[in-house]
Amino acid sequence: MARAAEFHFETIVVATDLSEASSSALHYAQAVAQVHKARVIITHVIDPVGYAFASGVPVALGQDKAAIEEIYRMEDETRRKGIPVHSQVETGVICDRILQSVMDARADLLILGTRARTGAGRAALGTVARQILARTPCPVLTVPRGSERHFPRGGGWQRVVIATDFSVASLEALAYAHRCAFDQLNVVHAEPCRDDREHAACMERLRFLAPFNEQHTVPVEHIVDCGEAADLIIRESARMNADLVVLGAPIEELQEKDFASSTVLKVISDVHCPVMCVPSTLEMPMRIEERRMSVGC
Repeated sequence: MARAAEFHFETIVVATDLSEASSSALHYAQAVAQVHKARVIITHVIDPVGYAFASGVPVALGQDKAAIEEIYRMEDETRRKGIPVHSQVETGVICDRILQSVMDARADLLILGTRARTGAGRAALGTVARQILARTPCPVLTVPRGSERHFPRGGGWQRVVIATDFSVASLEALAYAHRCAFDQLNVVHAEPCRDDREHAACMERLRFLAPFNEQHTVPVEHIVDCGEAADLIIRESARMNADLVVLGAPIEELQEKDFASSTVLKVISDVHCPVMCVPSTLEMPMRIEERRMSVGC
């Protein structure tokens, strides 16, 4: 079993829509929980829209019963692995209820399954994940479908890629990534460097911000390259066969017009490994107050 990082997750919320992707998320959460000795809360949200139409009620009731039975099965599976677990089925606006579950549990990690594969998948991510990423009080870890080979590394990540654009959010994510990695940390920065001098300046800044982690003797490789940030992150994560990609979470909610250009959504959609988006702690008071005042996503 992989060893835990120098910090510990105590409570992990797994949001599930009972799809194949969310099943991967649950299994990954189980792996992380076993390493960190954390408890798991499985949350499923039923969208009440179906109840607005009389003809839809019997079908909706049948689906709800099946959902509850499946949640109980997932809870039992998790408990048999020796993991403290609680499940809950909520009704309401999906992202609001997920965020409320995170806040009520004082969770330090939210795990989501993703099915994103370019265009349509990114749009699906945009309906819920984009709102959660901008409003979450804790890191959000997205688990792509078909990432079973990464389960043994869950919670004890050996090879980590962190991307920084030198913003506050990405620098806080960089500090988080330093605490996650055990064998190798690759720090990447995409910059439209116009000449060798500018490229050298970016590299010097990167090395200053992400020095060799002497305390834990984790090698750090610094990569500065031209082009799109998402392309560089995806390429680098594949090259080093990363266990985890760490990004700063977007401070503002992404709009539909941003889907095609969003680095975060493109990375989540296209990388082969889980992605952890870390919110900026400097934004937390504002985000919490916004959630209290919010009436919907």
